[in-house]
Amino acid sequence: MTSARLCAGVVKEIARAKGIVKDPSAIGRLTAFIARLYNRGMRDRGQLLAAAMQSVPTPTVTPPDGRG
Repeated sequence: MTSARLCAGVVKEIARAKGIVKDPSAIGRLTAFIARLYNRGMRDRGQLLAAAMQSVPTPTVTPPDGRG
């Protein structure tokens, strides 16, 4: 598997799990984070997933009525 495909697959999986698929800025930050991990030597898909899932916060959604 090429590095680009590995990183893209990890980004897609985490974006789906965290519910940020439709947030371009969050996807950009996640992509940069995964690339940094990869460039620092983390080449295993499982390690990338685990590290990113721990580091990327799950977004909170405020209800439309403002209570939350």
